[in-house]
Amino acid sequence: AFLISGGSAVAQDLSAYTDEARAAIQQLRQVMMEHLQQAVREVGPAEATSVCRHLAPEIAAEVAAETGWEIRRPALRARNPENRPNEAERGVLLGYLTRSFAGQSFDSMETIRLEERDGRTYVHYMRAVPTLDACLVCHGSDLRPDVARKIEEVYPEDEAVDFAVGDLRGAFSLMKPYDPKEAPDLRPSPLPEPAVLPSAVPLGIPGRTGDAGKGRALFGRHCLSCHAARDLAAFLYPSKAESPRDDVCVFLQTHGLTDEARDCDIVAYLKILAQQPTE
Repeated sequence: AFLISGGSAVAQDLSAYTDEARAAIQQLRQVMMEHLQQAVREVGPAEATSVCRHLAPEIAAEVAAETGWEIRRPALRARNPENRPNEAERGVLLGYLTRSFAGQSFDSMETIRLEERDGRTYVHYMRAVPTLDACLVCHGSDLRPDVARKIEEVYPEDEAVDFAVGDLRGAFSLMKPYDPKEAPDLRPSPLPEPAVLPSAVPLGIPGRTGDAGKGRALFGRHCLSCHAARDLAAFLYPSKAESPRDDVCVFLQTHGLTDEARDCDIVAYLKILAQQPTE
């Protein structure tokens, strides 16, 4: 599923879900911070890492039970292996990372989209988590020896160190079943069906071709819930250009697609659409 842009009808349709997700994150942050600060005061930062391991999932489960949102905290460099991102989360996180390198504010880094899972439609909301000064006690590059030893003991697969203030730490990832009764279905109309879809479309990217037929199927599975195919085709290939926008790779990563072959197939399908008459 592609990212829903803020100005689209679907994004407006999901605005109530966005407000709910933000409130759930605020509740989770507040409760976790209170418990973590208490643990640091009572047992010190080293032992607090062990407390955090058990409390964090318990608090997330409590907030999930109250709000109806399934909550995860994925990261590209995770401390707990259970927080390693799935494919969709990794794509969004890579997009956030790219945007942070470009100097964009973390406050602007949130995404919401509709996703299909096990035959049901879900709302998937993500929001970037930056590294703050307080995070460096356990996630920085100059850890106290007792903290480093405890992290190694509790999290033998830890990857979440050597962060600096302003780095992307990870994200909140929230899922909730989509209820059309609460939010009317404004998704785009079905895909257009060109008679012939070539299997080796040059993309205007050196050495890259794509199978437009496979791309159509992939677009229907992953992207149609958020975007009209012709609109996206016109965005990537303006004025029927032979080459896509220069930022097409960043665009696809930001929108959750990171497999090179699938990316090429979808872009091939969109290029064919962009070259067709609009009437």
